Amino acid sequence: MKRINHILILALLALCSCSKDDDTPSVTQQSSSGITMALKTTGQDETEYIVSKRDIMSGTITSEGTGVEQTGWRFYHPVGNTLFASGYSADNQCAGYASNGNGLIEKKGEFIFENALELFGQSEDEKTLLAMEIPRAGFANRRLHFIDVASVHVKKIVGTKIFTDETNNLVAWPTALKVRGGKLFIPFQKLDSEGNFTTPEANEAFVAVYPYPNVGAEPEKIISDPRTSNIGVNGTTTGLIEADNGDLYSFSCGATMAGFHPAATKPSGILRIKSGETEFDPDYFFNVEEATNGGKLFWFDYVGNNKAIARILTNDNGNPWDAFTRNEVAFNQKLVIVDLETKTVTDVANIPLHAKRYSSPVLVEEGKVYVSIETETRAYVYQVDVETAIGIKGAEIIGKTIKGFYKL
Repeated sequence: MKRINHILILALLALCSCSKDDDTPSVTQQSSSGITMALKTTGQDETEYIVSKRDIMSGTITSEGTGVEQTGWRFYHPVGNTLFASGYSADNQCAGYASNGNGLIEKKGEFIFENALELFGQSEDEKTLLAMEIPRAGFANRRLHFIDVASVHVKKIVGTKIFTDETNNLVAWPTALKVRGGKLFIPFQKLDSEGNFTTPEANEAFVAVYPYPNVGAEPEKIISDPRTSNIGVNGTTTGLIEADNGDLYSFSCGATMAGFHPAATKPSGILRIKSGETEFDPDYFFNVEEATNGGKLFWFDYVGNNKAIARILTNDNGNPWDAFTRNEVAFNQKLVIVDLETKTVTDVANIPLHAKRYSSPVLVEEGKVYVSIETETRAYVYQVDVETAIGIKGAEIIGKTIKGFYKL
């Protein structure tokens, strides 16, 4: 009788296993089909998950019963069909995730680092991830890691200070790692070396230029432009983007709410480094603040056809760093399409004013871009048509935010 009961139990277990819905992967087996997302939940821990869904324009996006759980706050950066998730604070590991060829996401490798990697880029052939440690105080090197995308192994580490001024206690805070035509371009802000994140010299744009891939300890040169402020904002990796023809465009913010203290007095704007050149184009400046009646660029990324998607701070009426919070004044960001060639800004229709702290590089598919829009009460996916600048509300996000959309 005991043997018969044992056989019945095994049969029931097998039946339950076979009847499981294949479209609902377990916590450790996440589908690689559809669109993959980095989802941050709500609650005390705000746990993050890598989740996938075929249709993100209806229903809900949730981590309940699915997703690859992450440890703590993470940066996400896609290179080709590999998604890198890098730890922050006490978590000193970076992992690469990709499809295993059988329809599931798997961790293909990981490596450790000494200090948080806070800036990311990649080689033009997408075989190398670039990641940089940025010490928050002192004059230590900003250590640039070269990671093989296929094996997720660190190939080499190069130390560079980018810029230091020990007399005036200033160091560089880089805001992009952009490789183009045998050069590495690193725009940066000038911050105090005490780790207070003050910006005593915000009224100029700076980019350090290095040879690539033979990056040395010192830049070949540092170029500057007084028409706008320091390039980029903290936590953004797209301070410098590349158009289809190879032209590079930078964005400058300078707003108090975006962490500039003291704020810049120069207008928020866009500069250009023409294809094949290593200097700012003296004939190009896009005064975005003037074009948006006082708005300031908080983030942008390239979406094709000489256009960028961007977030504009509609006012700068808060305290330092308020744009990174969920304070009442933080919900003042509007989504726009920027035409880099005609120097025009078009509001994306149907998108409410919202708050947004962090976005990894955007996914563009057939002229459409997906964004996470968070208001004071709800969060939704929106699909944006780049050509028409029209947004369509999609799935509700059961959580705080989606930090990025990817195809694996």
